[in-house]
Amino acid sequence: MERVEEIVGVNNTHPSRIINFDQTSVLLQKTYGKTLSPIGVKQVHVIQPPGEKERFTVGLAVTGDGQKFPAAIVFKGGVKTGQLSANILGKLKIPDNVRVFSTRTAWWNSRIDHEWIKQSFEEDTQNTLYLIRDHFAAHLKFESRELLESRNVDQVFIPRGMTGTYQPLDVGINAPFKANLKRAYHEWRKERAELTGKGYLRKPSRQDFIDFVSQAWADVNPETIENAFVGAQILPEPTYMIANEQTSVENDEAPLEFSFSSIEENSGDEVAEDSSLEYSFSTDY
Repeated sequence: MERVEEIVGVNNTHPSRIINFDQTSVLLQKTYGKTLSPIGVKQVHVIQPPGEKERFTVGLAVTGDGQKFPAAIVFKGGVKTGQLSANILGKLKIPDNVRVFSTRTAWWNSRIDHEWIKQSFEEDTQNTLYLIRDHFAAHLKFESRELLESRNVDQVFIPRGMTGTYQPLDVGINAPFKANLKRAYHEWRKERAELTGKGYLRKPSRQDFIDFVSQAWADVNPETIENAFVGAQILPEPTYMIANEQTSVENDEAPLEFSFSSIEENSGDEVAEDSSLEYSFSTDY
């Protein structure tokens, strides 16, 4: 990671210009692995949503000072085109913190990567941005590299096999995001336990999953992101600590002043890591 050390240490690049991107897959099947049953029962029936195992992809991008790019959802599109139809897209309500794409496999590919770059970075960027990514095939394509260069974005690759150590999203962001996503799904399920005519649980629609991702991403706080950059050895300390230190110095130099106000403590509970994200998916809107 000598290139990163040069960017941060030698060039003194502001954390807002250091970006990490990663895509993560979410499995859409086998909602519950456990159930309650009386002791001694030989057969236990668990009601699940119908259908084969499906999945979608979420691409996440964050900056060193805790900012978040819109979450990029990749759904499975039509068999022939790999695209969601204009009719389907027209019925979806997409929040500002979400972007929706589609491919035949619901996985990130070079076409989606190119489109994401176009939507994420402006053409007239003055100061160089640094995009830290892994060696996923779509990131290595000439078209993506050329487009990034044209928008003054320098792509920095994490050494192969080291993303668990040096990639902020893997180190401390993907896990709480997925925990938030799972919680959003189960909150939705509590209100929708009714069965279909064939005795299955109703599947969430694409719109439901868009809402799950939007809420889960909104619930990831800036401090979690900044701490992940420190944990991944990209930055020496989070910017909120630097700001607190500067405020402390300024207060030490200022004359003493007293005032009375109510103090409200913010809850800083960490979201427990849970890598088992399994849902069932409906093609309804």
